Amino acid sequence: MDVVVRPWTEQDAGALEAAVQESREHLRPRMAWADGGVDVGRRRRWIREQNEAEAAGGDRVRGAFAGAAVVGAGGLHRRIGPEALEIGYWVHAAWTRRGVATAIATALVAEAFADAGIVAVEIHHDAGNAASGAVAAKAGFTPVGARARAPVAPADGPTERIWRLTRDQYRKRI
Repeated sequence: MDVVVRPWTEQDAGALEAAVQESREHLRPRMAWADGGVDVGRRRRWIREQNEAEAAGGDRVRGAFAGAAVVGAGGLHRRIGPEALEIGYWVHAAWTRRGVATAIATALVAEAFADAGIVAVEIHHDAGNAASGAVAAKAGFTPVGARARAPVAPADGPTERIWRLTRDQYRKRI
């Protein structure tokens, strides 16, 4: 399956909101932001704000598409230091277990390492979320540890797992 990962445009707002609404019950246990709905106008503003933040050097958020369908989303987040990015992602409920999360992670890794200043990319996930661990492994990440953290979403436990892929590891894979 071909999954295209690209920046959101304001024209994607309706499809993004529909995908979130259709996936709300699936997302809610692991994504704290999935609890409330927004209208398309607010979603459009969110896209605009995210694109402006990226232009100013902030996080990068991306939509994942199979044809015209929104199948998920992901982002490169500047939470772990100036030379590393953390990947986050979610998958539309109707598209789980079809390689979408791995495709998102793989595309985001390539985008991250296109920036010469990035030396590592990480995936952090709840220790109880085996599916995210499988995605990290399939995308070439190595487990590097676990740490205590305060739960954020309803299904979160007190521990997160951390996976890392360095630029050198990535070069050996491509």
